[in-house]
Amino acid sequence: MNKDASIRPMHRKTLAAAAALALVAGLIAAVTNMTTASAASSRDSVRDTGRDSTATVSYLNASAPIPARVADLLGRMTLAEKIGQMVQIEATQVTDTTSACTSTGGFNLPNPVCEQKIFVTDNVGSILAGGTDNPVDTTGANGIGNTGQDWANEYNTMQSYAMSHSRLHIPVIFGIDAVHGFGHPFQAPLFPQSIGMGATWDPAVAQAGGQVTANALAATGWDWGFAPVQDLARDNRWGRYYEAWSEEPALAAAMGAANVQGLQSSTGGLKVAASVKHFAGYSESINGHDRVQAEVPIRYLQDTFLPSYASAINAGADTVMVDSGSVNGIPATASHYLLTTLLRGRLGFKGVVISDYGDVGALATTYHMASDLAGAAALAINAGVDVAMLPFNADQWQTAVQQDVANRSVSTHTINEAVGRILTLKFDLGLFDHPQVDATKANAVVDAGRDATLKAAQESVTLLRNQNNLLPLSSSAHLVVTGPSADSMTNQLGGWSVSWQGVFGAGHVCCMGPANQIPPGTTVLSGLKATDPNVTFAADQTTAVTDTKAADAAVVVVGEKAYAEGLGDNPAPALPDDQKALISALEGTGKPVIVVVIAGRPLGLGPAETAAGLLMAYQGSTEAGAAVADAIFGTINPSGKLPVTWPSDAATRGGDFATGAPSPLGDEPKFFDQLPYTGSGPGSGYNPLYPFGYGLSYTTFSTSALSATGSVSRNGTVTATFTVTNTGTKAGTDIVPLYVHQPVSLVVVPPQRLVGFTRVTLNPGQSTTVNVSFRVSELAVTPGDVDATAPPEVETGGYHVQIGTPATLTADFTIHS
Repeated sequence: MNKDASIRPMHRKTLAAAAALALVAGLIAAVTNMTTASAASSRDSVRDTGRDSTATVSYLNASAPIPARVADLLGRMTLAEKIGQMVQIEATQVTDTTSACTSTGGFNLPNPVCEQKIFVTDNVGSILAGGTDNPVDTTGANGIGNTGQDWANEYNTMQSYAMSHSRLHIPVIFGIDAVHGFGHPFQAPLFPQSIGMGATWDPAVAQAGGQVTANALAATGWDWGFAPVQDLARDNRWGRYYEAWSEEPALAAAMGAANVQGLQSSTGGLKVAASVKHFAGYSESINGHDRVQAEVPIRYLQDTFLPSYASAINAGADTVMVDSGSVNGIPATASHYLLTTLLRGRLGFKGVVISDYGDVGALATTYHMASDLAGAAALAINAGVDVAMLPFNADQWQTAVQQDVANRSVSTHTINEAVGRILTLKFDLGLFDHPQVDATKANAVVDAGRDATLKAAQESVTLLRNQNNLLPLSSSAHLVVTGPSADSMTNQLGGWSVSWQGVFGAGHVCCMGPANQIPPGTTVLSGLKATDPNVTFAADQTTAVTDTKAADAAVVVVGEKAYAEGLGDNPAPALPDDQKALISALEGTGKPVIVVVIAGRPLGLGPAETAAGLLMAYQGSTEAGAAVADAIFGTINPSGKLPVTWPSDAATRGGDFATGAPSPLGDEPKFFDQLPYTGSGPGSGYNPLYPFGYGLSYTTFSTSALSATGSVSRNGTVTATFTVTNTGTKAGTDIVPLYVHQPVSLVVVPPQRLVGFTRVTLNPGQSTTVNVSFRVSELAVTPGDVDATAPPEVETGGYHVQIGTPATLTADFTIHS
């Protein structure tokens, strides 16, 4: 039984994998002790019988149990073949236009010389499509490339070569980032970035997003999806803030688990592997800059951050990607404590662990923990890394790890364990038995899913201000639409869209998609025009002000350009001065101004704080414009709630001892579950502009009659029951968060901890009684003093279930041993 009381019961797929890997582990010892002569004999058998003799070659027999297939194959492999399984190389090494095979010329058709070098000579077992890697036209039709069919053709060509030319016919696994859909093919529909998905508070939407993504990945063969991001969004200076679901572990856990289930739900043919990332504490840079050192007390790491990862792991995630930075002075890639003690020991993870991009080599070149790649590889492998996303020079990896085995820096047993997990994954995904995809069908699958994208965008739109019930507007209102994001698919999608730093037009020095690959979709301008014939667009401030004077209202769409890590780091995220000036000028007309924010995080709003209407649309998908239009015109009733805290942006600091006074921009980080403290400084308390869980509706709701399970054991479940009523005049959906307050605790805990939530859709006047259950283990904390590292435990005693912040309803329950 898992020792960590805060970990969910294991998903049935995880249990099956654990059982399979346990059998594999039992056979690995025999493999490790196999004599050189017997291994050579097995290899000759495969060479002589060939690929068609499945009756006598167990690992090629699709009806044989996976553990037996893994053990049989592992026993036939040379050390070089095993080492090759443990490295991931960028696709452009294979498609190099020269014989150097060093990524010259981009993502072309595979070069047979490089295929031979990488798949046969270097025995590479995994290929990566990097963030800027998009294939050329592969059809011979002089297309622009980067379609589903192009991705499938690239996969089929490389896979076919690897399997037909390698001695043991071991398939390659192909990995790619897929954080809000299959982000590379430019015609694919993309979902809201995860922070926007978190605003839905709807795990079903996260699961649907995973399913659409999985369908596209499986159809093209790129079936190792590097998602979901289970880091927490607790500092909006960080450039990857939008890739996380929420600042709160319970919400992130629920969304991530559902997304994993969607990603890994494929049946028949190829399956898809999810990758929970970035383990662990990656979002906790000391200054908000990506990959800068994290200093995370073990209690904070275990009690706050691990539950988010654990939930996705317990949902059955096949793989985990390692944090790319250092934690408490040790790079995560070299941390045995993180990758073995916590991940495999306490969280019970049985799958494949992969490093992030270039991080194994960085142990030598950046962190100077080792003098060369061999030393770095030994540190990573012994810490618990199975696959190194190198991602270049596979020959150097071979040399380095063979040196490690020769000098006993890495044991053969450790190599066999890692390769056993990798092979188990490949068998489980169907790569041995279904190694090719139908490229002629790939476009249709990759381009599908727009309805699911729209639904997610609609549920994510968050209404923050609606002065005098201005919204919804009439669909015949005379509207002036303006702002830099009104008609920009680039800004609307954010990073990891077509390319690493986003769609063409983001203004960076590199790493954006090409100008002829703008994803199809609906911008805010086109969405509003599709509903209202009286919408006009103003391209500049002067025109916008003039036209607004004669209009009913103005809609100004502002926010951020696309960005990803590094380039997205911002010490004081706020609307740019020119956007603030535009809003002020429009407000000066005296006409109602509706501000739509399209951004990857909360921003300092300036004059937008007092706009008549304010909506947060996040980086809200290819269909975000349609969702915003639906919200403005009342086609939908907004139901999104902030999954994060929106920091204040005061002009000056508060007065003396005003702990709750708004802070000027940059008072970071701020999050809902701030611990109690004894300070008295201005703005030192929880003082957001908009708190966690905030969001308005066009109707009103009330919650009443809260009750809860009276007494429960540490291993039990509490069920809260309450009634939700639509007290307004429109149908709508209410999101009700459920919190727990612990009056007395030996370890300091937040005043309220989110433990669950529900979504309730009601007609005017309608009521319903709902139950929300949570496991008591979610309240576990790390016991002991400031140096504590023990597994979390649940304290016994009295607790309160609460609704509202501050609480408006409370019900008592007691936890006993």
